[in-house]
Amino acid sequence: MITVFINHHNSHTVKMPILHKCRPLHLINRQACAKLFSCCTRRTSATTTANNGTKPTHSVKPFSEMPEALSGPRFISMFYFIYLYITKKSPVLTSYYTMMKQKHGDIWKQNINIGKGDNNYIVMVGHPDYAKTVFQAPETEHRRFKLQLIDVFTKKNNFPKSMALLDGKEWEERRKPTQEKMLRPAVVANYVPLIEKVTNDFIEKLERKEKTEDLFTDLLNYATESVGMLCFNKRLGCLENDNNPVAVHVRKIFEMLGTSVMTPRKSHMSPDSRFFKEYEKHTFEFVKIAKEILDSQKIFLSKMKDEEKLEKYLEEEPNFMYSLLSDPRVTEESATSMVTSLFGAGIETSANTLTFVLTDLSLYPDKQKKLYEEIQRIVGESTNLTKEHLARMSYLKACVKESLRRTFPLSSGTGRYLETDLEVGGYQIPKDTLVVVNSALMCIDERFFPRPTEYLPERWLRDTEGELTISRNFPFAYNPFGYGPRSCLGQRFAENEIFIAVTKIIQNFQISLPAGVTEVKSHYTLFRTPSEKVTLYFKKRGINTTTVETS
Repeated sequence: MITVFINHHNSHTVKMPILHKCRPLHLINRQACAKLFSCCTRRTSATTTANNGTKPTHSVKPFSEMPEALSGPRFISMFYFIYLYITKKSPVLTSYYTMMKQKHGDIWKQNINIGKGDNNYIVMVGHPDYAKTVFQAPETEHRRFKLQLIDVFTKKNNFPKSMALLDGKEWEERRKPTQEKMLRPAVVANYVPLIEKVTNDFIEKLERKEKTEDLFTDLLNYATESVGMLCFNKRLGCLENDNNPVAVHVRKIFEMLGTSVMTPRKSHMSPDSRFFKEYEKHTFEFVKIAKEILDSQKIFLSKMKDEEKLEKYLEEEPNFMYSLLSDPRVTEESATSMVTSLFGAGIETSANTLTFVLTDLSLYPDKQKKLYEEIQRIVGESTNLTKEHLARMSYLKACVKESLRRTFPLSSGTGRYLETDLEVGGYQIPKDTLVVVNSALMCIDERFFPRPTEYLPERWLRDTEGELTISRNFPFAYNPFGYGPRSCLGQRFAENEIFIAVTKIIQNFQISLPAGVTEVKSHYTLFRTPSEKVTLYFKKRGINTTTVETS
């Protein structure tokens, strides 16, 4: 059983045996299981030390003394784990990690049976100070997890490796030119007009509908169209197609990746299995569509060049794909692989994030009102959103951050293999050990984020005072896009896309959930996603006479 989900751009495979044939799980009392499960894990004196919010003061202990989860009878412990997963009482890994943290504190290990000796273990850390130590440890190879299903598919079909499957020098050479084009705010800001055009068309669609009975699907279609503009500079016609094939294949690919992680079986990785063939089919179809779009745009750019119109075109409209293809450090194969990967990953993650931001603003109408007031003050009734507008909207950014904190996109956080022996949390962890920074748990830990279950964007504002400012002391508690050289390449693009969509929607509509809805349930595929269809109402706003700031 794989016990971690890692940033999707930083994904080495981890296996743990799991029971697959347990029938009467729906009859089990959850509280009774929790008690039984608790008895099967090892309690240590480290619990008190780790849970007081401070670093241990005792001398460094050997790795063998670190608290170990699932150290009791494997059958009973995994029985409870499967029960949580099948009944979906809660996002299973979050529930499991919470239990382990309550039992063992802010640092513990688990045997995952992937090697010999200490490298059998994964180490989970749940304190920002420990996260800082891990994140700032020296690295040259930058080794990360690899999702085995992707790895097997790539090898079987002789596909070029995506960056998620690369390490060391090969990874560095692929990453550097792409990073230069994607993580510089000034460069990304140039794409605001392109995304705004897509968003304006989405607003028109919402005006006609007045409500959506499947918010996530509508946002998948929007994300496909907007990410398509970023990757290809081409409209794909997805806004009016509820069954657009790109979104259908992307959704299925990520569901199957999640299944391969949550309930791993040897058959999942067998090229002859039904599961693998279905994954292969959806991946082939998605890659085929992406390649057709890429090829058509290459022909378009070549034609523009032949007609001596390319230079003028590029002055008027930024083109990410062309910037890669024209870089001598990037091969055409690498450029194609990179654009295709960003296209797929960007659709799923953007749609999920937007879903939770909009539902949070619906559940907390006072926060929605405050955001609307900021939009009116800075943008007013203008239909043209600029990068200068976005730069000044601090409450907008706080709302998005708070949604990512409350409904963390991953079940744990960023993981990495240590390249040297490292002292973390009072324990000496040997080189090559897999260490995971559990940001998902830290983000709902009241020691670092007071009133963690509440939606409080104010905690991210500079002028906020009082208990909410405690989180400022723990900057390493919140890292939804990863940290360091292998952080998410698409972060800047994704943030801009989300900021534009939320601004335009709240500027034009008062949004609300059906009466009586007090929460939006979620679970994990590869990422956090709604568990059921979400209905959302869009009430057109009237003309507002709020004075617009001109500074």
